[in-house]
Amino acid sequence: MRWFLPKNTDFLELFDHAMTNIIAGVALFRELINDLDNLKPAVERLKELEHEGDRITHQTLGTLNTTFITPFDREDIYTLAISMDDILDMTDAAAQRLVIFNVKSLPSHFFRLADLLVQSADAVRQAVVALHDHKQLQQALTLCVEINRIENEADQVHREALAELFNGSHDAIEIIKLKELFQLVEGATDRCEDVANVVEAIVIKNG
Repeated sequence: MRWFLPKNTDFLELFDHAMTNIIAGVALFRELINDLDNLKPAVERLKELEHEGDRITHQTLGTLNTTFITPFDREDIYTLAISMDDILDMTDAAAQRLVIFNVKSLPSHFFRLADLLVQSADAVRQAVVALHDHKQLQQALTLCVEINRIENEADQVHREALAELFNGSHDAIEIIKLKELFQLVEGATDRCEDVANVVEAIVIKNG
């Protein structure tokens, strides 16, 4: 059997680099929402991480285009790289909106959703790392189930947040701002689930 990512491959290093960058970005987002009065420096740093994520993705796709034999299907490598990049893209978009909207306070549901994003990103990192070793394939599938569970919980928190948002105690402008912010962070957890789906497909096809 051809195992997924033999040691010393460019793809292994690139995926590890991408996930390290994503974890740093998501953790920074969770940190910066605790200090809304001093957002700009942290948001600028997050933008730098998002640019680094784009660079890694381009490098991965470039490597894919010049590699004759790949550790698993080329389409899966492409989809995995793009899906990982989307996590940080949506997280960065949420951070940018915080500045643009001049947000001064956030409801408790937003912090819960951000916590779930951190948990999901960490599980994604572990699942991607598990692809490196055929002995960890069952662990990769277990982590995919956990990512799905977290995404379902994020969906529930999102629904609760919207119900609270439309209970009549918020003005129209505040509703528009918070609704978009919630959608972006919940969308980032959806992108984590997208990565899990790719990992699961890789394991099933090559297992």
